[in-house]
Amino acid sequence: MKNPVSRPIAVTLPTYGLAFAESVHSPGFRMAERADPFHKVIYVLQGHITFTESGKDIPLQAASGTALCVNAKVRHKLSDTEPSTLLLLCFTREFMTRDPGLEQLWVSLTKGQAATLHQGGTWGTRFEALWRTGVVEQTGNQPGREIAVRAAAENILVALSRLPVDAPEDPALQRVTNVTQELTETFFEPWSLERACARAGMSRRHFSKLFRIITGHTFLEHLTELRLTHASRLLDENRHSIIGAAFSSGYGDLSHFYRLFRARFGQPPRAWLEKKHGAVLPSKD
Repeated sequence: MKNPVSRPIAVTLPTYGLAFAESVHSPGFRMAERADPFHKVIYVLQGHITFTESGKDIPLQAASGTALCVNAKVRHKLSDTEPSTLLLLCFTREFMTRDPGLEQLWVSLTKGQAATLHQGGTWGTRFEALWRTGVVEQTGNQPGREIAVRAAAENILVALSRLPVDAPEDPALQRVTNVTQELTETFFEPWSLERACARAGMSRRHFSKLFRIITGHTFLEHLTELRLTHASRLLDENRHSIIGAAFSSGYGDLSHFYRLFRARFGQPPRAWLEKKHGAVLPSKD
């Protein structure tokens, strides 16, 4: 961990217009009002900060696990309610304008405002992992380093944009909702009930009860449905072999995939496809 600072750190962006940085605040941290020439995402890893925009009476309060999206050239200052550790993603307008889709993501995140607050929950774990990836690539000299740095930044913005808009008032229910959203996007990863409970920070019994309220299914039922729906779509579009569809959906054991597919669709994959398309299909296993 780097030494605590009493003033904001100076961030210099490289030629590709993007930087990951960290700011650890001392108890006496002070910040004068300033405006940065770049956009930034401020993620509160620890502590609690108050973001005050120039000319605005109501500040934004950001606790641990919360992200702030701040537009370039917005005059503001930060103050600590509790000594804080901040993870920063800073990038130029030019970085975004290379991809109209990325620029639109940022517009949707800031909603035309100077700064917007995004509650964390389980999303924070994903941000932290992507931020670490960005730092590793930023400080290395591997081939494709700049591409990897940009990819980490883009994935952070995508993850932010997919946070639930209307979070439940119940904090426990919100945590399970966040896990459910994460599962929807990463069902192909090696998920288990234990991993999901750890993400939500609660017992199996409590998590399972809330998960069923949200989805109407058990964790395993929901995970299986997500995976098999994806596999069936890949097969129906004729883009993958049965082995490839199973692998892409998170199944390494083909016999297990066949059993689940038959239970869900009433037939093994090839027979299901032939019945669906009304023709005998060439083998792509």
